[in-house]
Amino acid sequence: RDVLGGKVSAWTDEDGDTIETGLHIFFGAYPNMMRLFTELGIHDRLQWKVHKMIFAMQQLPGEFTTFDFLPGIPAPFNFGLAILLNQKMLTLGEKVQTAPPLLPMLVEGQDFIDAQDELSVLDFMRKYGMPERINEEVFISMAKALDF
Repeated sequence: RDVLGGKVSAWTDEDGDTIETGLHIFFGAYPNMMRLFTELGIHDRLQWKVHKMIFAMQQLPGEFTTFDFLPGIPAPFNFGLAILLNQKMLTLGEKVQTAPPLLPMLVEGQDFIDAQDELSVLDFMRKYGMPERINEEVFISMAKALDF
């Protein structure tokens, strides 16, 4: 795209609407951003997108599936539920095999995450027995979408 700014770029589309791609960089500042939008009197003009992740199905070219995040469920539980509710991408066995390595993150928190620091995502998944397909069809897609 011929727009400067990368992840924090904005431009005007053919209809004259401003398209903004960068507010996700403010994850830690969302409460303050919401207050700022209210103070500026523009909070009512925000157009929220439905929270979902869309994946192209590798085995079914041209078909897509989604991880739909239900409103009111806090992160990271909303992500786990979105994966569990999806019936197209992962088998029940793959879902069951993926959950145990992620549970210590919820229980032990940042200490567990810090202890994994020397591992790549792929090394972490292999260490804890997660299916290769999780890397190939979920994490690689997410990383590419986020441009890591």
